[in-house]
Amino acid sequence: MHLTTLLALLPLLTPLALAAPPTAPRISRLVFSGSGCPSSSSSVTSTSATLGDTAGVTFSQLRGSNTDNCAVHVQSTGASAGWQVAVRGVTYEGDVVLKGASGLDTYTQVFWSDRASDTWSKCTGADGDPGILNINFRPIVQGNYGSYDFKSAVWKLEWRTC
Repeated sequence: MHLTTLLALLPLLTPLALAAPPTAPRISRLVFSGSGCPSSSSSVTSTSATLGDTAGVTFSQLRGSNTDNCAVHVQSTGASAGWQVAVRGVTYEGDVVLKGASGLDTYTQVFWSDRASDTWSKCTGADGDPGILNINFRPIVQGNYGSYDFKSAVWKLEWRTC
């Protein structure tokens, strides 16, 4: 079975939401951790050089039969000044096998390191840094038997001027 999950994180975006700024921030550092993407491995790879309208990663070790966690931390720089960004949705792709009454639950938590309670990043200044974006993903098998092998995640981003 092939699984694609879409999580609408901001169902009611403000009408001021726009496409990426004239100069989207370049991803300058990608750090990851968790049982599904150990920091001592090369199990997570960025699929994009910038945080534009979308960004994403591939996974090489996010597989199991119970639960795992993968926390991805994205630092970027060089965006046009005067912009904020938020994650509107996340799409995961991979393979899932379930038997009987088993199921798979997925949980995603998105936050900014310097403003964990805010949905939108800080306003980019002269350095073009929106802050550190953190996306935590946890698949959980419910029931007697199931397995998952997640291959990728794509983040849909929304931008607004500030």
